[in-house]
Amino acid sequence: MLVLGGESFHAFDDLRLLALWSAFYLAAGGKLFSCAFPAASVESGTDGFFMTDENKLGSPRLLFAALVLLMIGYGLFLFWRGFFDPDEGRYARIPLEMLQRGDWLQMRMMDFRYYEKPILSYWLTAPALALFGPHDWAARVPLLFPLLGTLVLAWRLIRRYWPREELVPALLVMLSLVGIFTGNTILMTDAFLVFWFTAVCVALFEAYAEGATAAARRNGLLLAALCGAMGFMTKGAVAVVLPGAALFLWLLWDRRLARLWTWWLIPAALLFVAILAPWLWWLEKHNPGFFQYFVIEEHLSRFTGTRAIQGHKEPWWFFLALLPPMLLPWTLFGVRATVRAWGRHNSLTRFLICWAVVVVVFFSVSSGKLMSYILPAFPALGLLLGRWGVAEPLDGTPRDRRLWRLGLVGAWIIAVMLVLLWSVSWFQLAPARVPPIATASALLFVPVAAAGWLARRALMTFAGVLLVNASLLLALALLLSPLAGLNFNVFIHLNNSILYKQVAAQLKPEDQLVVFYDYRPALTFYAQRPYVPFQVKNELGFGMAAEPQRRGSVETLEGLREVARGCRGRLLAFIDPADLKRKVKPMDQYFVPTDFPRTPDTVVVEIKFKE
Repeated sequence: MLVLGGESFHAFDDLRLLALWSAFYLAAGGKLFSCAFPAASVESGTDGFFMTDENKLGSPRLLFAALVLLMIGYGLFLFWRGFFDPDEGRYARIPLEMLQRGDWLQMRMMDFRYYEKPILSYWLTAPALALFGPHDWAARVPLLFPLLGTLVLAWRLIRRYWPREELVPALLVMLSLVGIFTGNTILMTDAFLVFWFTAVCVALFEAYAEGATAAARRNGLLLAALCGAMGFMTKGAVAVVLPGAALFLWLLWDRRLARLWTWWLIPAALLFVAILAPWLWWLEKHNPGFFQYFVIEEHLSRFTGTRAIQGHKEPWWFFLALLPPMLLPWTLFGVRATVRAWGRHNSLTRFLICWAVVVVVFFSVSSGKLMSYILPAFPALGLLLGRWGVAEPLDGTPRDRRLWRLGLVGAWIIAVMLVLLWSVSWFQLAPARVPPIATASALLFVPVAAAGWLARRALMTFAGVLLVNASLLLALALLLSPLAGLNFNVFIHLNNSILYKQVAAQLKPEDQLVVFYDYRPALTFYAQRPYVPFQVKNELGFGMAAEPQRRGSVETLEGLREVARGCRGRLLAFIDPADLKRKVKPMDQYFVPTDFPRTPDTVVVEIKFKE
């Protein structure tokens, strides 16, 4: 056992994960490095520090080091942290239940029907759980493929239209955005949707690009129909509707709207229906009520805010406020991108702008808003920032140098945020709001200090800036890892995995779990069993109502007593400390303390009724 920050972890498992992600990312990184530096340029040994026409990337050694640090950061964030609840717990538990039941046709969570998302992402996750076992890291292995696939699609999109030496910077800026770094490595349907969404957009662009042949038009539309159907099976109609809207606006901007119509639209539409209709019929057959719930409730009612349970209500400007931090550490290069692209943009740049704007505006109009909703916009935003804000050479004017230096401020913002948050926690400057962080978390200062040292030397080349930013993303991954400790993990990203693993290790087959007033799908994944919900339905309400013969939420003390009578082992209850004070006072006489640690949002007690 390896002990870090007062918590225990299996060192062997960590080494096995290290080998897994290292092999994958070194293969991908080697390909990018070879594309960035043909043999001739590597041999030349150019080590200049300024973005000029002759030296747009900087030192090959710096760029390779940046790629390695970026790979390590991605690997840590993908494979060395517990589940964010409720999202990751939910999307791991559903495919795990498919495996446990031996039934890949029904969508259930905690044995209740669950229809909020289609089935494709569960099918993509389940094989990894079957191959590697029910581990949180195993559930994230499938995320490698849409991440790499999106990178390949972006390369395909830009390689014919932008100068070769500006392709790699554009791709790596996209890959190192905080929004991509976090959003595309969290186990949600959105990470898979980004890939299908990008595939549809790339196919549509190639179908309607200036000078596209009849064969390109045909192949692009048919491919868009295929990928659109896959996207619909992942999250719904946004995978088709929004790329279509972006295509319309782009052709309008290009003054080529008349070219929108082609007879190949009919075969493409027929292909889309031919793929989707049998799937919807099959899904409805094995999941009664799916079509009504998913199409009506999850599309129309969610968008208009008329659902019975309407969550995530935010103001219209929510995403506009969220974009700057999600585009870090490259956010302020957006000013330079705007200035340099103004009046010089080509058709591809206009398409990327339409792509990003449609996604952000659509979800800004919607009544429900979450950070992950606008993830499909980030490939386009990242490419625009990389091409025009970062890869574009300095023109030698004082204004352009000032714009470049303004862009560098994004890295300092991340560094200051990391240091401030760590300091507030370590020195307990706000103990009522920020719990203490574990000692081992001080390791994050190694990449932060490295970034500060590098900033003195190489911030006028892309390779140098990427190296600094990759160092900071690595520090962010360490902050969100188990190194930060039990309490800080819960505070910063609703991660009770350390506690859940400790409970799961001591559970016996006859023990039973109950959760008060809360929704904790990650607990069911780690404990390998469902829990009894007490006075809570949340998104499980539909499944409970669909099959009333199954025991749903327990609503009364007598109902809880009945659960206890049927429990042959311990009945362990998970309660938020705030609820413990406000809501369960009449019942706390039946609560027996346990040895499990208490976290900012969880107290674990044993329930014993006196007969």
